[in-house]
Amino acid sequence: MVKVRVKYFLWLAEKAGCSLEEVSLSNSSLLSLLEHIKASRPRLSRIIESIIQSRSEVIVLVNNVSPKTLTVELKEGDEVVFMPPVSGG
Repeated sequence: MVKVRVKYFLWLAEKAGCSLEEVSLSNSSLLSLLEHIKASRPRLSRIIESIIQSRSEVIVLVNNVSPKTLTVELKEGDEVVFMPPVSGG
């Protein structure tokens, strides 16, 4: 099992019902984490599905780096961040 920290920012935290959580995974890929969140956080399911299908503007970072693929392996203590797109004026 691998335990990772997950952070949700702005309106994603509201939909998730929290801004921070720790998730334990038996399969440690980013895709496995996304599937876990999709199943455990129903209000995020459509957003997570759009991330899986590469149709989302939500920014996903693993240890402050944008992963090139969803098959990236997560390690104990990694931090995964979900941020909505930011626009300014």
